[in-house]
Amino acid sequence: MRLIVLLPFMLSVAGLPCAGEPASSKCRAPRATAGTLDLRGWDFADGGLPLDGTWLWSRGVFLPPDRKGELPMEIPLSARFPVAGTTGKTTPYGAGTLSLEILLPQSAPQLALRVPLIWTAYELYANGEKIGGMGRPSLDPASALPTYRPALLLLPPASDGRILLSLRFSNYHDLFAGVGYSIRMGYLAAMMAEREHAALFESLTFGAIALIGLYHFGFFAFRPKNRPVLWFSIFCVLIALRGTLYSELIFLDWVPDASWFFIIRSVYLCTFLPPLLFILFIADLYPARAVRGVALAMSAAFGAYGLVIVLAPVAFFTSLLLPFQALIVAVGIYATFVIVRALAAREDGAAIFVVGTGIFLLTIVLDIIKTSLFWRIPSVVPVGMITFIIAQAFVLAMQFSKSFATSERYAETLARINVSLERFIPREFLGFLKKENIVEIELGDWTECRMSIFFLDIRNFTSLSENMSPRDNFRFINSFLGTFGPIIRARDGFVDKYIGDGIMALFPGDPDDALHASIDMRERLIDYNSGRARGGYDPIRFGIGIHEGPLMLGTIGENKRMDSTVISDAVNAASRLEGLTKKYSTDILVSGDILHSLTKPNDFESRFLAEEFVKGKTKAVQVFELIGRSPPLSSPLG
Repeated sequence: MRLIVLLPFMLSVAGLPCAGEPASSKCRAPRATAGTLDLRGWDFADGGLPLDGTWLWSRGVFLPPDRKGELPMEIPLSARFPVAGTTGKTTPYGAGTLSLEILLPQSAPQLALRVPLIWTAYELYANGEKIGGMGRPSLDPASALPTYRPALLLLPPASDGRILLSLRFSNYHDLFAGVGYSIRMGYLAAMMAEREHAALFESLTFGAIALIGLYHFGFFAFRPKNRPVLWFSIFCVLIALRGTLYSELIFLDWVPDASWFFIIRSVYLCTFLPPLLFILFIADLYPARAVRGVALAMSAAFGAYGLVIVLAPVAFFTSLLLPFQALIVAVGIYATFVIVRALAAREDGAAIFVVGTGIFLLTIVLDIIKTSLFWRIPSVVPVGMITFIIAQAFVLAMQFSKSFATSERYAETLARINVSLERFIPREFLGFLKKENIVEIELGDWTECRMSIFFLDIRNFTSLSENMSPRDNFRFINSFLGTFGPIIRARDGFVDKYIGDGIMALFPGDPDDALHASIDMRERLIDYNSGRARGGYDPIRFGIGIHEGPLMLGTIGENKRMDSTVISDAVNAASRLEGLTKKYSTDILVSGDILHSLTKPNDFESRFLAEEFVKGKTKAVQVFELIGRSPPLSSPLG
């Protein structure tokens, strides 16, 4: 609905005559009749006016500049329709002279002509004086040279209030020849302003379309799997390039010596490649709704015509214009079919796409009817094109927005999963394996390093659990581990695994950290048992063994089930020390190796107990009881 409301505004912006304008003399410009245009009552202060109407035409001759033609000819020719022959037949090729006598006020000012593209070469005379031309018109096809460029020409003074325009032109290359658009006359300043106005509008329009294309190409560069964005970006760039090639100033000012043959081939390629890209765009945007066989057949047809444009003579491929206009209509019907199916399936953006495509196809049909039936209506294809591109951009934006929202949800879910997985596999473990996240871990990954190994086990857990239900057992274990596990992390260690009612932890930093953690647990146990006593429960005891040495961290298992593990003789020694706490009736035993590796050995008090052999080792391990931290030294001042 909003597009319909904005359509009159868009038409007026597009520069269509009298679209959305109030009635004025500019919309009631006189028309030429029988080769004469009477402007004696026209006020040029009202602006320029088109030299439309009936000119006089002589086919096959270049008349002297002071002579008029013979046959009536309506200018501009509807959609550059082939000029009429003297026998009543029509042919697009040949040469001739158009003439128009203009009657001006007595005090006629200095005037200028804004001459559009005239297919395909011309010379223009005013009162016998050549004032401009493009290419080389000729009665001999071999010597004619087509050129492609509009012009702004200054008219000579009209001393007798009369100007006779004589336009010689020839065409031997393009199916559509002659004066396709209005020649306009007015003050030089007004004509220059019109030209600059048109150039500004073209620059803004085609520049905006090109930027839309480049913007979406940037999306494709960062996400190559999204092929609809690629087709849409190339589509926009080609549409912008086609408009630039047709532009009055942009391309021709940049490349003034460009060959007409190069330009006309480029224009046709930029006309017939976008429908091919549109087919690919539709097929990839709504793959479940597209008909693959139809899309391939249409793509092949457009691809074949593209080769014809590149390789065949201009006269040949321009003669195929009407059949391919029919093919464009077929593409529109096919696109409508796909989009309606997408709309019925409630695909994202299908409703917006239907509106944009419908307006675009309507403007194309109007333009084809205008060409075929000689309707004198302005071309609204640019309006349809802009509406269509904006609609496509909205559809892609909606899909991007939805994809981005989905990605955000997946990212949040993945973050929660990673946090949950860290409860099973410590982040420190990933760090030692030089992995950023758990997804990167593979079976057999390993690393070798030196750490302190810490084992803790609850004493008499079997007898304690006999008086508890399974639910109470799990509550008790989780309560205990929840109390003492954080002490390990507070001392820069991490829990490698829980072994039933016990803990295996690793301290990658100073060995002092492991000893401090064990003493902290001993102190915390006093408060923990006080709480149990208040609840009517028996106190608990634990045993801790600590050793230090080289070890290997890695993953073991098979492809469907892996686990992290630590392999080392030092692990066996630490486990053995924990078991010896029962033998020596103490709570914390450490090895001589870890005492020798302490960075601050004076911070701890220990007592040598014995030397013990660890299973599988021939060398005995020195066993020490960890009494506690050393008391601070007394001050000399008492």
